[in-house]
Amino acid sequence: MKNIWSKFENLFMTDHKCMSCGREIKDKTKFQICNDCKNKINVINGNLCKICGDEICGTENIKICDRCKNSNYAFMSNRSLCYYDTVPAKIIKKLKYGKRKYYAKHIAEMMQSLVTCFDNIDVITFVPVSSKRRKERGFNQAEEIAKELGLISNISVVDALEKLYDGKTQAGLSQKERRENLKGTIKLKNEIKQEIKGKNVLIVDDVFTTGSTLHECASVLQKAEPKKIFTCTFAKTKFNMPKN
Repeated sequence: MKNIWSKFENLFMTDHKCMSCGREIKDKTKFQICNDCKNKINVINGNLCKICGDEICGTENIKICDRCKNSNYAFMSNRSLCYYDTVPAKIIKKLKYGKRKYYAKHIAEMMQSLVTCFDNIDVITFVPVSSKRRKERGFNQAEEIAKELGLISNISVVDALEKLYDGKTQAGLSQKERRENLKGTIKLKNEIKQEIKGKNVLIVDDVFTTGSTLHECASVLQKAEPKKIFTCTFAKTKFNMPKN
């Protein structure tokens, strides 16, 4: 009975509740989030690193942050809507672990402006998950966001990458260790090579942590000979903390 009610709630009650706090939305708001929670979202703007998309504190003459100078990402640049704290973290966790699949549509609506940051995106793809993770969650959150983003932006979405297996947990690992941990876990689907070759591709994910997962996806995607590879996420961790 509980599962039946949960499905009913997902279908008919989602337009009235804030994705973050769960309270009924009474005020007019563009996205599925109450004004109180929306005001707590730390939107990323200002002088941004042209690679990772993080805010750079200090002079506007700096175009690449210190972290990215030595990162050598396989993608050209990333853009993220907001920082991964409080409200965005709640939304992502509810999407991934609370089986709120319908959140993907609202997240994509919030992310829509990110697509215009890049040069004429031809194709959208997404970070894959292993069959084990898909079974646990019931879906791939990055795929759902990408599909919704494709519909909103009128850009084709292709299932280009496959996650073969999960490496050990990424928590606590350095960027170098994360990259080593991810090597060999993702492969390119051969049948989509012609859909990627010579095109500008955007890889979508929910959160940018160190960029290691997106880097590995972009590295594998390069085998299909795209013109350029960009990435975007709903949220990201903050690299460049202001100096006291």
